Amino acid sequence: MDIYQSRIATLRALIGDSSLKDFSDRHDLDASYLSQILNGHRNMGERAAANLEKKLALLPGTLTSPGSGDTPDAASAVFSTTAQLEMATSTAVADALGRYNQQRMLPVIGEVQAGEFCEAVDNFPPGHADEWVEAGGPAGPRAFVLVVSGFSMYPLLAPGEKVVFDPDMQWSPGNIVLAKRLSDQSVTIKRLCRDGNEYLLHATNPDWPDKYIKLNEEWMVCARARRKIVEL
Repeated sequence: MDIYQSRIATLRALIGDSSLKDFSDRHDLDASYLSQILNGHRNMGERAAANLEKKLALLPGTLTSPGSGDTPDAASAVFSTTAQLEMATSTAVADALGRYNQQRMLPVIGEVQAGEFCEAVDNFPPGHADEWVEAGGPAGPRAFVLVVSGFSMYPLLAPGEKVVFDPDMQWSPGNIVLAKRLSDQSVTIKRLCRDGNEYLLHATNPDWPDKYIKLNEEWMVCARARRKIVEL
């Protein structure tokens, strides 16, 4: 397997079970361009591989040099069949992505920044956050960490706790979400629920006075909570 085939195998593993269109839309890529690469009509040279690494927020070398060190192509001397080699490639890529997701650093922002950041197109600019923490798991390219303030979600979420929010993750009733009020850009963390045809933002603290906010044209859900960051 040469370097071009290794890059294509790695890209296929990254796409996984997603459709090419969904994967391209999620990462703001040209689906026809990726299709040409995957079908062998266009080579993925080093510059193209580096550009894709940047777009996909991958560790350097994931696509540009997948055959170096412990990366998948090094397995070609051990695995004799194409099927075995492809399995080794997928496993190595999955392991690398798992380590990357755990160690990736996310910006910690305040509520004042959160309303504006929910609509940001690009990743959070380096140097624009005073604190960065490890993601602790999968997170989209625009994910960020918000420090909880207030007791509306207590005891599920307590003031001072850090929560990973992902604007690129689909949300549905039952999820913890970050919602923004369009009139003043203020944000609130609530559990999304549904009552008939209406969506509501639910404060789960049993002692909270205003337990429900109607999700009307004044509000928008801008991110879904993935996990709490637990520091001991």
